[in-house]
Amino acid sequence: MDNSTEDQKNENFTMRYCELIDEEISADSEYFKFESHVRLAFASIGLAASTGVRITPIREILDMVDKLYANVNDVDIVLSDEHRKKLNHADDVWLDLKEKMSAGDIRSSHLLAASTQLFLAHASLVAMSKTEVFGMHITGYSLKYFQKLAVFTYREAIGHLML
Repeated sequence: MDNSTEDQKNENFTMRYCELIDEEISADSEYFKFESHVRLAFASIGLAASTGVRITPIREILDMVDKLYANVNDVDIVLSDEHRKKLNHADDVWLDLKEKMSAGDIRSSHLLAASTQLFLAHASLVAMSKTEVFGMHITGYSLKYFQKLAVFTYREAIGHLML
């Protein structure tokens, strides 16, 4: 048996390093689900930007996701006042997706995927906030603004922003 095979037998593939708490934790932790959802949101936002349509709002959303993602690790990193004010007006509403999606709007589809990933990231934050290990790291600020950003992104996807 060669050394690489022996090393693989001794390595634990069920654990991963968590930067937030500086220790190895289970790979199925909500923390890694949260990270994955945020990365998928970034990817979907990037795809929406690649359409070349209404780039400024997409870049704003990207900046807000980046700030809120960083806020989980460092509470001193916060949204600008302008972005916070925009999100404070992003109340959840029901909008008809069928008409928008039946038109085959690629930008809207990517932003809708991003908003869904942000809602899932928020759900992971909520779950983390209820645990002893992560509870002290997840603030009401993160919870509030991740949810509002998901709604804001959804509204941008559908073309229904409240300004």
